[in-house]
Amino acid sequence: MASLPANQLSALGDYFLLFAQSVGNYRYVNSGKLTATQNQIIKEAHRKLLDYADSFYTASAIVIVNDVEGLLDTINTITKQINNTYQFLTKIQKALDVAAAGIALAEALFSKNPLAVADAVGGLAKVWKGAATKEAT
Repeated sequence: MASLPANQLSALGDYFLLFAQSVGNYRYVNSGKLTATQNQIIKEAHRKLLDYADSFYTASAIVIVNDVEGLLDTINTITKQINNTYQFLTKIQKALDVAAAGIALAEALFSKNPLAVADAVGGLAKVWKGAATKEAT
């Protein structure tokens, strides 16, 4: 399972959470029609699906936590590049885009959402690469 990227593991968590909610809703809506045995079976299925959803979310977080050092290295590299060359950007929109991506990264870090942090780091890297590359040509 760890060979899947974090965003796919998180998506699986979302899918299983929706699945569990559907099972739980069915149990609630049909509670008067279910025998005690049927109710217990559906209750256990609901719990197991919720547990699997939690497991997928946990696996996603572990994958991202294992890559924190790489994320910090990327942030450090980009920050140094920005510090050395941001002032030389000639296109105002590029400067605004880079600043907005930096704000998005800070917001993601404070949200403590590992997927948002990974996405924001990637977004900043992409925006900065595009700004630096297009400015150089």
